[in-house]
Amino acid sequence: MISKIVKSTVALSLLTTAAFSAADYDKTPPFSMDKLEAVKIKGKTAFQPKADYSMFVNYELGMHCVGFDMSYCCVIPPYNSIQSQAIKVGKGSSLPKLMTPDDNVKLFAYTRDNSFSEGNKMKYWTVPKDADGDGHLDSPGDNVANYVWSHLFIYKDLEGTMPPGATEKDRLRVGRQIQVKVDHGPSGAPMTGYMSYAGKDGGNVVMTDTLVPPVKDVKLVLTASHLWDALGLPLTAFNDSTRKGSLRTITERDFQPFQYSTVELHTGDGKQVKQPDGTAVSYFGTNPVDIPNCYACHSRTGKAAQMARDEGLTQGDEEYNYWKSYPDTSEYMARLSEGSINILALHDKHHGTTFLSDYRNDAPAQRLGKVGFVNCTDCHGDNVSGNLQEPRVTAMGYKTVKAKPLSEAVHGFHLAMVPMPDAAGRSQSCQSCHPTHFQNPSMNDDTNPFRVTDRYGEARFSKGDIRNSGGGCYVRRDAHSNPNAKPPFFLNAYGKWQLENVATKDEHGKDAGKLLGLYCTNCHTKVAQALYAADDLTNDSKQEGKTLRNKSLKEMVAGITGGDMKKFASWADPKSTGEKNEVLSYYADHKSATLVKNVGEGLKLDLKPWNHKTGEDVPYSAASAGNDWWLAASEPHCADCHLAPFVEQDTGGKYFPIDQPNKYSLYRYSKAHGNLACQTCHESTHGLYSTRYDGDERSVDVTTHQQALQYSPDGKYTGPVTCTACHTVNNNGVPVQLEGTEYANDYWASVTLAHFMREGDQKLSVKELVKKYPYKKSAQIVKDGWK
Repeated sequence: MISKIVKSTVALSLLTTAAFSAADYDKTPPFSMDKLEAVKIKGKTAFQPKADYSMFVNYELGMHCVGFDMSYCCVIPPYNSIQSQAIKVGKGSSLPKLMTPDDNVKLFAYTRDNSFSEGNKMKYWTVPKDADGDGHLDSPGDNVANYVWSHLFIYKDLEGTMPPGATEKDRLRVGRQIQVKVDHGPSGAPMTGYMSYAGKDGGNVVMTDTLVPPVKDVKLVLTASHLWDALGLPLTAFNDSTRKGSLRTITERDFQPFQYSTVELHTGDGKQVKQPDGTAVSYFGTNPVDIPNCYACHSRTGKAAQMARDEGLTQGDEEYNYWKSYPDTSEYMARLSEGSINILALHDKHHGTTFLSDYRNDAPAQRLGKVGFVNCTDCHGDNVSGNLQEPRVTAMGYKTVKAKPLSEAVHGFHLAMVPMPDAAGRSQSCQSCHPTHFQNPSMNDDTNPFRVTDRYGEARFSKGDIRNSGGGCYVRRDAHSNPNAKPPFFLNAYGKWQLENVATKDEHGKDAGKLLGLYCTNCHTKVAQALYAADDLTNDSKQEGKTLRNKSLKEMVAGITGGDMKKFASWADPKSTGEKNEVLSYYADHKSATLVKNVGEGLKLDLKPWNHKTGEDVPYSAASAGNDWWLAASEPHCADCHLAPFVEQDTGGKYFPIDQPNKYSLYRYSKAHGNLACQTCHESTHGLYSTRYDGDERSVDVTTHQQALQYSPDGKYTGPVTCTACHTVNNNGVPVQLEGTEYANDYWASVTLAHFMREGDQKLSVKELVKKYPYKKSAQIVKDGWK
């Protein structure tokens, strides 16, 4: 058992790399099979799932940081998806089957106790804005919900169909010709209803234009292949049963950031499918949604609010005083409104905008007057919302300009103004700005000792370790920040460096005596971007082709920083103190990745893949106002730290420009054996199994812990979903199909085999499969990557 290995260490103080190593390893699984049904297969005892169906529910991002009162401004619009895969489990000797509409089934989705948004949870559809661009606010669809999506369009359907002879006048713009219904997503998905299915090429395809005038109608595949999806729902962090009173009454104790999204399996004619015990086939998953903490610094005695007063800006105070004149306005909501006005006032002062030129301090609505709601992506390009142009072509209400990409602008400015180092020099700003609410409402105020800042934005861990704080997006939640995580970690040379130099060291660089884990800035690094740039892969799971990922640390350092270990370390664990603020530099000094090559002459464009042998490099920044932020080129990858095959899929540019040929795709677009999404077994980014569990009262995220227990073979194990959720397995937790092979007696090697497998491999015979992926190779990877 894995627990025995950990307990056998001489002392926790010796929990260094050596303690995570294994000359050999325990081949048995880290769980029992008490919750499974014992059966006989060819005279041997085996264990099969009691259920006939397993379903897995995910959200494609780690945490959607979004406001709920759109009266003033919006950084990112409401957009939470429910994604799922449904499996008919393999009983006896049969194999599991991934369910599609061809099986005469459909999936019904909803979020528990969260059936609506607009009203006392959200102001979105009721906020006026000139969505159709006619210069007035009297059209039926003139609201913010339509306005923010109008840069996206289709011609016929959400499959990317381009009718013959179609021109720009035939475009059907989201928010204009295709209006967004109340409590629906921009693709038409309802808060409660049936999900769409994306086949082998993905689905929910919309189009957008680029900065390059001839390059139009770029297809954005919003749903990866082989997934059911309820796309882009306007979800809030508030439950139906507890949200009482008007929007003005919301307090921080109303927040429930880890929502329970439920998916049911129905027949094609809408009847619920039942499990053998007569219960409905129904599973839930985590849908994380929360609001960033802008108000803390931008209201009352927060630093930004004080700065505004010093500069003679008083609109924030006027806003606060107006809302406090209502007897039911909570302190939180008054400060939230003050913060929004403070942000716009400072933006006007420092960047020459005129957002508050018609500010009305006594108006019950439309307090920005004729200017109206401010959409940040009207000037700042943003790939996550598909806005590749700057200014946004459908912007209305104020003068727009070309500005920095949204992610770069927001992060760069705040990291320069408030670096907020902890005792190790890691910036507290990441965790301070991003959402920090806990599942338990009583933990959502200053009495919570783990809250990184107080309600006025003052950092609490300046003399401590930011990793000991927690709440919201990542810290004290994800597997990477879970001190109870157990080997094997399957680490490559860079992953081992992070384990030795960060995860097991305290804020003073000394052995912590325990696993402290990683921080945001250990994944979002220049090293991650350099590793991506160096890739030219011919096989993803075997990591063949050109790459630095399977090299020694010395070779990695040579390829990334020319052998400069000091610089490499400063990139791998960037600090906001010292000779250079490397956390700020990650954004401010960012160099765009190469998107494509242009082999055309003169003004002619002839675009080829990025790795074409000739041609001029065309960076992402030339085509997208969002640069390469949020796309595969700039995001961290599992493959940065983990050994192959514990890596993403190389899709061959299937979702271009979101990913590229011969490069690792994003985790949320990747698949492994049997076309299972990586998220199906490991959950969503920033909330990966096993999430930290400090008990129901003190855990940041209880939902994901409970979600994992749905698939637990013994009612205790909460790590990544095991083979037992879908397969009949032997005593070692290995699918019975592998009986007669060396894999049958080695749980961890069989896990490695599953990660090697890619689309089509499930069709191979067992003999062909083990020949393609030999046991000896898999067992060696387990030994090499145990720590």
